[in-house]
Amino acid sequence: MRRETFSSLLVLLLTLTHVLATAAVTGKPQVRTAVFLEEGDDADNFDTFLGHLRARGHALSYFTQQSPDFALERYGDALFENVVIFAPTLKTLGATSLEKDALLSFVERGGNVIVGGSMRLSKMLRQFALESGVEYEKKGTIVMDHVNRIEDKGDAYHATITSTRWIDVPLVTGAPTKPVVFNGIGLSIEPSNVLAIMVLSAEPTAYSATPTKPLNDARDAPIGTRVGLVAAIQARNNARLLFSGSLDLFRDTYAAHGNSIFTEAVGAWTLKERGVLRVSNVHHAREDGSLPDKMLHDAPRPDQSITLYPDAEVARDSLVYRIKDNLTYSFDVHELGADGKWVPFQADDIQLEFVMLDPYVRTTMQHDGRGRFAATLTAPDTYGIFQFRVLYRRRGYSVLHWTTQVSLRPFKHDEYERFIPAAFPYYASAFSMMAGVFVFSIVFLYGRDDEK
Repeated sequence: MRRETFSSLLVLLLTLTHVLATAAVTGKPQVRTAVFLEEGDDADNFDTFLGHLRARGHALSYFTQQSPDFALERYGDALFENVVIFAPTLKTLGATSLEKDALLSFVERGGNVIVGGSMRLSKMLRQFALESGVEYEKKGTIVMDHVNRIEDKGDAYHATITSTRWIDVPLVTGAPTKPVVFNGIGLSIEPSNVLAIMVLSAEPTAYSATPTKPLNDARDAPIGTRVGLVAAIQARNNARLLFSGSLDLFRDTYAAHGNSIFTEAVGAWTLKERGVLRVSNVHHAREDGSLPDKMLHDAPRPDQSITLYPDAEVARDSLVYRIKDNLTYSFDVHELGADGKWVPFQADDIQLEFVMLDPYVRTTMQHDGRGRFAATLTAPDTYGIFQFRVLYRRRGYSVLHWTTQVSLRPFKHDEYERFIPAAFPYYASAFSMMAGVFVFSIVFLYGRDDEK
């Protein structure tokens, strides 16, 4: 027991020393990443992938299922930003009772998770994947391909396969020049799940089945490109998850193939080093630059409580525009660059909506090439509570979604035109009626019939 405690303290001390030294050299804060390994497995087997993480500023802490000192948070503060699970048989997170619920809570707080699976995938990781939107194939199955495979004398089932069916999103997969080698279990995602994407699929000649049992009915087995190999999820809070059916995908054994470029790219994307957007400097005003009024701008009551009768209980600071005003809405969008610096984002498909239950106006934002987006719209001829709404969801990028609430008021009585041209016929009708009544009254009162 003392030896285990001493070893844990030594590992913690070495990790802390590495974090401080690297932070002093790079001048930027470290990203804390927990790596789970199988008992008896060595981190050197994943040196290429983990080396990329260290080179990009990750402080790696290694754990196994028997680690007694693992925790995802302490006193409400997160201890890690990322969790990498290279232990398919993992049942609990360390020698604690932390299971899938702890991982789900970690994701809800914005944490990122990478899972490397195999035929021996544990029930806990299967449930975690299922609740995240990914379903692994049945236990005992494996993906096989008798055409696209790696020659291996020990591979009697032709389970060491290759694939070039990665998704056409370079931001996520990079630009592999060689096929990716895979040896493991298949997976699938719900087609209607807008949060999940199949990053890597099998070739048309592949299929998923139990190698020791005859395949009686091929219609029941996933075949061809329907067999998923690697899936990624971006949650609604922009937390990212990566599920692979093969732990060998990350091993150095096949790094010389396309695995090194592929895993480096998907790893960087999953750990929020690529495709991350942020918005700032949100501003709105009238087209002439004048700012909106406040709800009770003309009725200040400093002598009374804001909830005291007869004042209406409204948001005094609610911003108010007038119907038919020309409004300008603008903001800045930046993208996280490869060097960790924010660079202006350029896109021609960001849209702005002006919404009250349903969009009354939808327009495309214009950008100046320096990350500033702006649009001008005419407020509808309907008063009420509206929202400026922006929702930008594109594959590979974090989702931008926010709203800005304003109110629209009708014209005041002294803001209407004195005479409306469209009403001239009605004006003429009214005055002609008045004149007719006057003439009729004169005739009726003073007119007399001639005596016969």
